[in-house]
Amino acid sequence: MVVKPLVVGHRGWLQRYPENTLVSLRAALELGVDALEFDLHLSRDGHIVVIHDATLERTTDGTGRVSDRTLAELKRLDAGAWLAPRFAGERIPTLEEVLGLVPPGVVLYAEVKDTRPEMAAALLPFAAARADSMIVHSFGADFLEAFRRRAPAAVRTGLLGNVTKLDLGAAARRLNCWGIHPCMEALTREQVAAWQAEGFRVMCWTVRNEADARRALALAPDAIGADCPDVLLRLMGRG
Repeated sequence: MVVKPLVVGHRGWLQRYPENTLVSLRAALELGVDALEFDLHLSRDGHIVVIHDATLERTTDGTGRVSDRTLAELKRLDAGAWLAPRFAGERIPTLEEVLGLVPPGVVLYAEVKDTRPEMAAALLPFAAARADSMIVHSFGADFLEAFRRRAPAAVRTGLLGNVTKLDLGAAARRLNCWGIHPCMEALTREQVAAWQAEGFRVMCWTVRNEADARRALALAPDAIGADCPDVLLRLMGRG
């Protein structure tokens, strides 16, 4: 039985592996996380790829926008050598490849970065097929609203945001979200408890060190996103 809060590997195991790659996601799974979080963009030819930025420079040897490249072009790029030579040859994965890697029972937080209408159509079949384990979340309220209208009731959505910039509760109610996913800035235990009392599942982010991990645990959310899931697991007596 999984003990809450769920430990969520943010982009896999971001502090030790090239983010959003299969090697990073696999390492987080082997470490023992309960869930994985990763980011989604669309290629020029309509394939969903797992990468954080809209542009390629930071995490690959490519340049330009993800959306301007076909899947074949994206697959020729190196997505690992930027972090360390031993990761040379890692590629930008597709959503299909990630789903093929992750066993049943592991929760998936799929963050939609590319919020164009085409993404909703492309993502819906995957989200419906994994409705028991996938949460589609985004900062984009317009995207979530449009996606929610098209998605079956079983598909879960979550709103990402900052409590200093947005009334997340009001927005999540309007959007009929399953979850509220705030950053930890200015977040309080009382606010988390109030959302939980309404029936929302709360996933807070992002833990980058032991101090962050202790603060996140004190908030008592349902899940915690971590760049260092090893630290969080250790503090929970699971590592």
